[in-house]
Amino acid sequence: MLDLEVTPERSLGNEQWEFVLGMPFYQAVNILKRQDSCIKGVQVWYSEANPLSLDLVLYLSQDGIKLIFDPVSQRLKVTAFAKFSFLNF
Repeated sequence: MLDLEVTPERSLGNEQWEFVLGMPFYQAVNILKRQDSCIKGVQVWYSEANPLSLDLVLYLSQDGIKLIFDPVSQRLKVTAFAKFSFLNF
């Protein structure tokens, strides 16, 4: 499980890397590739039928995190938590 700091309306990350709202899709993929030893179970969700009309999602299934990108600009627009049981307050 990842230990991440959430900065509301800005970013999600730790001391080595962060996902910042507005960052390009390819930059997020590069972070995930570099961190493949600690980030497992990454899924890419997209629409084959309508790729420019539905959001592009990187789902970190083991950590319950969704990184949601605009389909046209391919910029990060939302970070979401799919599994609240992983959150520590």
